[in-house]
This record gives sequence, structure tokens and C-alpha cells, in this order.
Amino acid sequence: MIGVSPVSTEPDIVPLWCKKVSKWHGNFLGLNDVSLELRPGITALLGSNGSGKSTLMNLIAGQLYPDTGSIRIFGVDPWTWRGKHLVGYSPDLDYFYSSWSINDFLMRMACLAGIESKKQPSLVNKILDVVGLLSVQTTLLRRCSLGMRQRAKIAHAILMDPPLLVLDEPFRGIDPVGRRDLVQLLLMLQSSGKTILVSSHELEEIEKLTSQVVMLRSGRVVSAGPVSRARDRLLNKPVEIALEIESAEQIRFLAQTVFNYSEVLGVHLSEGKAHILMVLTRNPEIVFSHLVKISIENNIPIRRLEVVDEAPAEVMESLFQG
Repeated sequence: MIGVSPVSTEPDIVPLWCKKVSKWHGNFLGLNDVSLELRPGITALLGSNGSGKSTLMNLIAGQLYPDTGSIRIFGVDPWTWRGKHLVGYSPDLDYFYSSWSINDFLMRMACLAGIESKKQPSLVNKILDVVGLLSVQTTLLRRCSLGMRQRAKIAHAILMDPPLLVLDEPFRGIDPVGRRDLVQLLLMLQSSGKTILVSSHELEEIEKLTSQVVMLRSGRVVSAGPVSRARDRLLNKPVEIALEIESAEQIRFLAQTVFNYSEVLGVHLSEGKAHILMVLTRNPEIVFSHLVKISIENNIPIRRLEVVDEAPAEVMESLFQG
């Protein structure tokens, strides 16, 4: 079975088992009574900023201790020496010296991991080949693209060949080509037998990776299951259309007229130096057509007509309402 399963009462030998895990950051409850069980494959961790994604990943990787609850990696405590060798962790933020080359970084990490010095060069070259950085290994990290730096962090995560990978926001800031390449890399790692927990705001990329997601809100698991559930909620979320014209009389006429259409959920007028009509709808294309048709038929000149976009964090937050 691949993906998210109901949580058993005992830490079965599964890649990840969390039971009633909570973590305080001072007076702030960062994670609240989280229970979770992952099976082999790729699982996405979704949530807006502050939802608890990074806290959970730091706990799984053994970087933090929970205040309450238990975590097991393949049945092993992640804070033990053995447990730390079962998890490869790629944090959200860069953690290397920019004056190092990619090869310098991995050679130093191999040394810190206790790998024999005579084995380090061949192992590092093998890992660099896996992540597609072998031909650019002498490039200084400060000159690397975001995509290259993410690959370098993933190379470090797989250096000791751990069965579980925990990747915090690996798609952040990467261009479309870099995202495509990273998706292929993660799918290749999955096919080699890795279990991967990956956090992201990029639903489009997540859908290419996995059918299973865990959704966090305010430190709690609010949903676990198919990624299509998150996509459906996002696509069904109402959007606002902004229309601006010069005449106050005409903007009121437009508001009264368009409000009669079944696709319109609500309207709001903002009058001042500019006269703006905000229209709430789940069918922006149809409402666009209505607004243009009404304007043409009544000789109303439109200064601006557009969908009001949301920031990525706001879009993600909308998935966890209700």
C-alpha cells in the first residue's frame, strides 16, 4: 500500500509513524496532537506558512524533540544514532558555505558522516551523477541556480542511502524547467525504493509526483488522502473580478444588472477617484462574458477588467478553511 494510512496503536514497521505529537515554540503551539502513518512512496505535506510543516519535518528528521507523543522511523526512535541514519533531510533554507563548490560541500558532508576517506570521492561522484550535478561539481555554490542548490541538498540527503527522505519546500523559487527536472529526480528516487515526504505550495508539481497528501492547518492534520481533493477545493473556491469605469451611474447600473446572473455570488462597489465593481464568482469566464456584453450593449467604456489574483500563501490557506 502506498500513501497515508490510518494510524495504528503500535509503531508497525512502516516508514513513518507519529502518534499524538505536539511541539511548543515558547508560548506558541507549533504542532498539535498530530497522528500520522506513511507507507512507501511519495506523500506531499501541504499547508500555508505557519501551519506546522517545517516543525513536523524537523521532528521527523530528529532535529527537534516533541513535547508530547511518539515518532518512529521504520520502528526506530529518530533521535537515536540508528534512527538518524534512516532519514535523509533537506531543509527549506540553505545551510552551506557559498564559497564551497558542490563537490567541496558533499566531500565535507561525507567526512562528517564518518565515511572512509578513500571511499569518499567515488561515493560523491556516484551521488552527483544520480542528481545530475556531476558535470558541474566544481561550480561554486554562490554561482549555482536555486535548482542546482536544491539538487545539492538532495544529494546530501541521499549520501548515506537512507530509506526515508524528508524534503522541505524543494520547489521553492525554481523555474519551470528546474521544477520539471526535480520532479523527474524525485520519481527516480521513488522507483529506487525511497519513501519521500515532500512539502510544497506547488500543487501542480505535487500532482505530478503523488496522489497522496497530508494537509496541515494551525499545527493540526485537517485532511489526509488524494491530492485531487485539494485541487477540487482550490478550483471550487470563489474568485473576484475587478471592473473599473469612470461613471458612477454606469457602475451602479452594471452592478444591478450583473447581480441577476446565477453565476454571480455577490457584488461590491468602491467609489472614489475610481469607480470599481468587484464581482464574486466561481465561474469567472462566464461572468467576464456577461460584463463585456453588458458594457458593449450599453456603450459603457471599461478602463480595467481582470481577475484579482491571490498570493500563493493565501491560496494555500483557502484549502484549509472550514
